[in-house]
Amino acid sequence: MRQAPVYFVIAQVRHNSVLMLDSYIPEIQDRMRLAGYPDHRPGKSLIVNLTGPNGEAGAHRQTERHSFLDRDCSHGFIVEHDGLSFQTTDYDTFETFSSAFFSGLEIVHSILSLDYSDRLGMRYLDAVVPNESEPDLKRYLTPGVLGLHGRLPGNAPIALSLSETHVPMDGAYLLSRTIVRNGQLGFPGDLEPQGWIVPDRFREIDGLHAIIDTDASQAGREDFNVEQLRLRLEALHSKVHLAFQASVTDVALNAWG
Repeated sequence: MRQAPVYFVIAQVRHNSVLMLDSYIPEIQDRMRLAGYPDHRPGKSLIVNLTGPNGEAGAHRQTERHSFLDRDCSHGFIVEHDGLSFQTTDYDTFETFSSAFFSGLEIVHSILSLDYSDRLGMRYLDAVVPNESEPDLKRYLTPGVLGLHGRLPGNAPIALSLSETHVPMDGAYLLSRTIVRNGQLGFPGDLEPQGWIVPDRFREIDGLHAIIDTDASQAGREDFNVEQLRLRLEALHSKVHLAFQASVTDVALNAWG
């Protein structure tokens, strides 16, 4: 699409825990730097357990995380002791995204010698914004995801509307949300990427718009196999695509070209 609505994509694989991760970071950092991700940002992730194994009060702990971003801060990896994520705010095609994700995964696997994977997932955020020639948001989205937008007496403005669908599909799990709101384009609270640069055409959004938030995942422990993960990611992407196509209209697809 010439004006694709995608403004954020993340793919993640969860794997066996490597508690001595910090001892491997210098080698990972050098390989990531040579691969085009020179911006290293160490940090911490907060893990919260609501209840303990015996029902006692929950606890929380911090775990190390390391981000490796490209020079433009639009593509990068997050390395944790039990997972690797690749995310971008400047999405091109699934093929280029997948290729970059697996190039980083192969770097990490070659250093850590991972044993198994537990979960694979990917998530897309799309911004649906009416244009001047077609200003009615209802023309861009199918009725099932619009909630009460445009249905109340006097066409009362919607502050926030959320539609959410959960679908088990062929051993995977699909979660599709559509958020209609007024204001600046943002990120769901569980993402909020820090330090990432979003293209101007998305940062300038301020008014009525919708966010299509689509998440597909597959859980299950398997021997770590990059080629098998590649096939599984392609299958997850096809499910995300199905959900996206079911959420938008031909008017939207024509507008994005």
